[in-house]
Amino acid sequence: MYANRMAYVVFYQGKRVLEKLKTMSVDIAYISNKQNYAVVYADIDQEQILKKQLKDIKGFKHIGPSQMYDPNLNF
Repeated sequence: MYANRMAYVVFYQGKRVLEKLKTMSVDIAYISNKQNYAVVYADIDQEQILKKQLKDIKGFKHIGPSQMYDPNLNF
């Protein structure tokens, strides 16, 4: 069984977004404290829910698909 997951980049300012990401059902792959972004993996069908939950958090800037994600790889 293959998981239908996608890598997303979450841009933020401050620590509140990181605290929220740690409580959500995503896998945090990388956090850049200097450039204020995090790379997370989440199910593709959960993308809209993820955006909806993050938009209400103070310090959240943008979420988008990672450019390094390869859809040909299955895991």
